[in-house]
Amino acid sequence: MKNILSIDGWYFRVFSKLANLVLLNLIFVVSIIPVVTIGPAFIALILSLKELKEDGTLAVARVYGTHFKDNFKKGLILSVIELLAFLLPSSLIYVSLQYIPLLSTLLMILFSFGLLLLVIFPLIYSLKDVTIKQGIHLTLEFVTVRIAYAIACFIVPAVIGFISLKYSIIFLVLVGIATSIYLQLHLLEKGGLLDEN
Repeated sequence: MKNILSIDGWYFRVFSKLANLVLLNLIFVVSIIPVVTIGPAFIALILSLKELKEDGTLAVARVYGTHFKDNFKKGLILSVIELLAFLLPSSLIYVSLQYIPLLSTLLMILFSFGLLLLVIFPLIYSLKDVTIKQGIHLTLEFVTVRIAYAIACFIVPAVIGFISLKYSIIFLVLVGIATSIYLQLHLLEKGGLLDEN
């Protein structure tokens, strides 16, 4: 019993990591209240969770704040890219449904592939020190070569979102977003992306 409750025991490690996930999630939710900070907040969350995976006992609030400040400009760029990358295909599909229904099926297939890219790109762009062009290239490579991991990275937030909407939105606010990204980071690691330079 002493080993379980010790600082090196599994009990302390698990609940320490869970507490850090809750804290990071709450800080993220508060920091996206001014909508323009969504990108920097997302990058700060991803980088903080990556460090949390490596060291479960770090001071997450300080680490998050540092990443938020250091990646503010990069986060704003990410926000604009993600917004445009979602709005352009959505508009095309809407217009095609209205005027050319036959074309909409092909566009829906392309849009599904695009959704995979939209989920993976922010992770790669945040984790790697790359330009936008290099980030897009790495994203396309990951989604095409490791499609199973890309689909799993898409399914994780979809399932957590579904659970949150079906049972309690409080789950999403308390721990859902951080848990989702934490699991996505695990999948990227399994897919070999975090090992590559």
